[in-house]
Amino acid sequence: MARLVKHVLLATLLWPVLAHAEIEQRQVVSAIKATPDGDVLTLASDSGCGGRQVLMDAVSVGLDAQQYAAMKQQLAKLIRDKTPLLMRIKFCPAPGNVGALAMPDVGKLGGCEPQACADGKARLYLNHNLTRGEVKEHARYALIVPLPPGKTPGTWQVEVVHAREGEPKRLIGQVNDPDYLRGKLVGNYSMYYPHGQLEMQVEQDGRGVQEGVQTLYRPDGQISMRNTWRNGVQEGEQRTYHDTGKLNEASQYVNGARADGVVGSFDKDGKLRTRMTQVKGQTEGELLLFYPDGTVESRSRYENGIQSGPSTGYFPDGKVQRTTQYVDDKPVGDSVEYYPDGKVASKRTHSGHFVLRSEQRFSRAGVLMVDKQWNAGGREEGALRSWFADGKPRQLIEYIDGERQGWTRHWRADGSVESECRYVADEAQGECTGASAKMSYTEDGIEFEMPEQ
Repeated sequence: MARLVKHVLLATLLWPVLAHAEIEQRQVVSAIKATPDGDVLTLASDSGCGGRQVLMDAVSVGLDAQQYAAMKQQLAKLIRDKTPLLMRIKFCPAPGNVGALAMPDVGKLGGCEPQACADGKARLYLNHNLTRGEVKEHARYALIVPLPPGKTPGTWQVEVVHAREGEPKRLIGQVNDPDYLRGKLVGNYSMYYPHGQLEMQVEQDGRGVQEGVQTLYRPDGQISMRNTWRNGVQEGEQRTYHDTGKLNEASQYVNGARADGVVGSFDKDGKLRTRMTQVKGQTEGELLLFYPDGTVESRSRYENGIQSGPSTGYFPDGKVQRTTQYVDDKPVGDSVEYYPDGKVASKRTHSGHFVLRSEQRFSRAGVLMVDKQWNAGGREEGALRSWFADGKPRQLIEYIDGERQGWTRHWRADGSVESECRYVADEAQGECTGASAKMSYTEDGIEFEMPEQ
């Protein structure tokens, strides 16, 4: 019978959606007393706010007067039978309040299902960034309350856990108020990944101001970054690390900003990878990239963090591999790539508003393999031609303003015509000879057409 009454009570109560924090706990109500401020419930154990009395009325639980009266009748029997109930209170009253204001309000009272009533611990539910209370159904994290005293006088220990993942820890630290939502993290604290691995350690002073070392970790336990803070501002050296544990980059901070000077970065084996000068957080002057043996891989110039001027790439033996000129981070003029023997591999020309206007590609023997042009609007213009390595024609596509206009021809390696078709406004005219159905693809910015397979 008691079980039936409990389920009737659960079905009768409404579960309002609240915009503020809720503390949920399994409780046994030992007494109920009517007062001018509402019904005072006496609990068998401390609530999540620390006392053994809570206040309830029709408004707090979202019922009308008739529903509330019926619920109280059902509750009387559950009190006599000492039946555990699931209780949610909306928030803890501020310290110093007296009378009814000193008691937390009951926001929900219902049947204690096994899954929700696994223990008698009270839990405050928190949002994704741990800064605001949530109803349980929307919460990502939970905190067992009331908070125990911390090791430092005037502090309370905090251990936030994930609400629905077997409760692995998310944050361990201490606050300066017994109410977590009113308090502030003071002293050192640690954050953890969802499966319990250490994610971050932060050193703070007793005011909650960052002071000392901050360390970030990867899920495998390797340090990813370490820096130092003074009076809440980043100050001193910052080091980042590869997943191999080797140093990635070391830099200096002054008064919260990256200090001017030379900055180097290193590869996963600890070899110097880049070297640049930073001014007001921007790359200024020459940026050097290095091969693992220390030889220069490329040189580029920057002004206020924007690539501007010549950029040159090198083969490992020091010979030039490419040259490009930049303005406002975009290539201008001729960009040339070379084979290791110094012969030109490709040449691209940009003009106007950094528009690619032409490209030629050459074989290692110096034979022109591809020749293509674009107009000022960036659309194909003129004849796209390509050749076999022996210089025989391979492909011809005639364009006007991005549309095929004229002949499209493909040749076999022996010089015979494989297919031929004339186009007007990108539409084939009449019957095409050979492999009339074509499909196009792009390789390094050059369009080719091949017979459909």
